[in-house]
Amino acid sequence: MSLIGILIVIYFCYSQFKAERPRRFRYLLLPLYALLMFVTTFKLNVTNLLLVAVIILLGIAIGTFQGRFAQLSLENVQGQTKVSIRGGWPFLLGWGLILGIQILLSIFLAHHQMDTAELSQEVLHSALEELLPFRRIYAFDWWILWALSGSSSLAYTGMLAYRSPDFWQAIRRRSHRKADKNSKKRDA
Repeated sequence: MSLIGILIVIYFCYSQFKAERPRRFRYLLLPLYALLMFVTTFKLNVTNLLLVAVIILLGIAIGTFQGRFAQLSLENVQGQTKVSIRGGWPFLLGWGLILGIQILLSIFLAHHQMDTAELSQEVLHSALEELLPFRRIYAFDWWILWALSGSSSLAYTGMLAYRSPDFWQAIRRRSHRKADKNSKKRDA
């Protein structure tokens, strides 16, 4: 991996310890897009049904773990609740598990041999997708990877929504943007 790639992965890991505001694109639209891509690329047969059941259960378990231990912060800004999330170590652990599962599935199911350069490229690619989520839209991945990504992302979003109705409102109605606009108007 190049020095730039190493710096990107380090920055991604560092950014998991900073609080961020939830965005509809990242927490709702991308997981739904991943599931749509899974449905459109899935090849129906008995083996694939058993495999997808295991993969979706793994994705749900990882996403639920990440969402359960993510730190939610609620702040009241002039009558509006401002939500922020910090993934921390649980998010990084889940990301590493998902990356490991993707690599193992590529090696065992697709019979794809990986050398260390290709493995480091996969780590960089995965970190870039987390930092720049719009990159997932243009990805042409295997249905198995869409199922794992979609199920873990939706489980993460679902757990955060279960833990905080304010989180759900923030991604549903963009209430944090309304709070920012109202506070800017009042400050002026």
